[in-house]
Amino acid sequence: MSEIFDISYDEIKIIKNLWEKNRQYHENTSEYFKESYRNINFEQRIGALGALNRETIKISVAKVDDEYIGYCISTEVDGKGELESIHVDETRRGNGIGKELVVKHIQWMNEKDCKVIGVTVSQENESTIGFYKKLGFYPNTLYMQQK
Repeated sequence: MSEIFDISYDEIKIIKNLWEKNRQYHENTSEYFKESYRNINFEQRIGALGALNRETIKISVAKVDDEYIGYCISTEVDGKGELESIHVDETRRGNGIGKELVVKHIQWMNEKDCKVIGVTVSQENESTIGFYKKLGFYPNTLYMQQK
């Protein structure tokens, strides 16, 4: 049984290995933008979140025994909630951990009176798109980019 709890931004290094697995997953599965994912690094990505007011960022982790198996990072800026990053270890998927993390974050965004709640998903990531559709998210716009 997993336990899910929040951590502070100052503890964010706890998720570094999971974040790297997430980056690697995207690099491996991207048909057109492998290089973009290859060039993202934890310190830069997380550093950008560090510029935000700590009240506008939520970081939750899922843990089984002594092992961190998932995380979710969300932000709220000017009434807009965004699921920034989520990952559940491949070996732990299908047990509702991702759903529990997202539901917890949507609840937080609703408490913050977010008028819009969104998530950016790679159009190549069909399984994740399906996951979000089950949670009430639908495609709104499609941003296209040259390789």
